[in-house]
Amino acid sequence: MYVFYKIHYFYINFLRQNRRTFFYICHKHNIPSIMQSIEYNKTYQFTIEEFGFSGLSKETMVSILSDGRVFSHFIEQWLTTVFPLVHVPGCKAYDHTHAENPELKYDQKTFTRGGCRFCPSNMIGQGRSFNSEIFLEKSKKLTYIVVSNLEFPQIRVKFVQGEELATLYPKGEIPLKDFGKFFA
Repeated sequence: MYVFYKIHYFYINFLRQNRRTFFYICHKHNIPSIMQSIEYNKTYQFTIEEFGFSGLSKETMVSILSDGRVFSHFIEQWLTTVFPLVHVPGCKAYDHTHAENPELKYDQKTFTRGGCRFCPSNMIGQGRSFNSEIFLEKSKKLTYIVVSNLEFPQIRVKFVQGEELATLYPKGEIPLKDFGKFFA
């Protein structure tokens, strides 16, 4: 198990630093990759098995990570270990770019007990107003990565083109009642 962990650790770190080279080597030598390819409108399901913080119980960690505001900081990083994505640090207009095509921009949104809001954060909150023109313009430039933490540590991940998602939910919000339909 220790050897597997060391190989896996090396593999992930090498991949983060040398994605294009890694994909070329795997393809050339028929080495299977643990990376998932990105398929739009497909629901991926994962179980996060290893998570913790020194001294905190699993139950406490599940409770903390059930909060979408906390969860998103961790899941944005985690997504880069499973999909060919590069995390963009800081609060930018998007969270990731594609490892092989930096022009493709992705914004991660969390589906929680309150549903999923994917309109720009400057349109969410007291005293802020929703501007459909700005919302649609931004949506056209992005792919949304909607991640559900409702059943954490089991999670669901779905990549949806921004324009398509904005057409389905023109107010920038997927209601909780649509959870089953959205991730079907």
